[in-house]
Amino acid sequence: MRVAIIGVGLIGGSIGMAARERGLAEVTGFARNPERGAEALGLGAVDSLADSIPAAVDGAEIVFCCVSVGAMASVVAEALDAAAPETVVTDVGSTKQELFDAFGTDSRFVGGHPLAGSETAGV
Repeated sequence: MRVAIIGVGLIGGSIGMAARERGLAEVTGFARNPERGAEALGLGAVDSLADSIPAAVDGAEIVFCCVSVGAMASVVAEALDAAAPETVVTDVGSTKQELFDAFGTDSRFVGGHPLAGSETAGV
């Protein structure tokens, strides 16, 4: 299985590490911040880094959008635009109304919610 993680911070990095440690998936990450991407790669949260959201999504069976709530709608839109008809796109944001208003009719979008996090940030 191939997984894409858009945003490899605390939650995205945790998803990548869990998938890789269990041998469940090849994980491609995308980070707007190159330092964060390098950290995720160095820690083993991802197998590889893509230079864009479409490149990360290419060939993925599931895409986890792990960015701030304020950026989530535009990231989900870009992921869905790049995703194949059978690719599932989900999010880890804490709010859903804006996402369901925009993507609720796209059967590839499955709203998610994390059960993770603390006072810390980063991979």
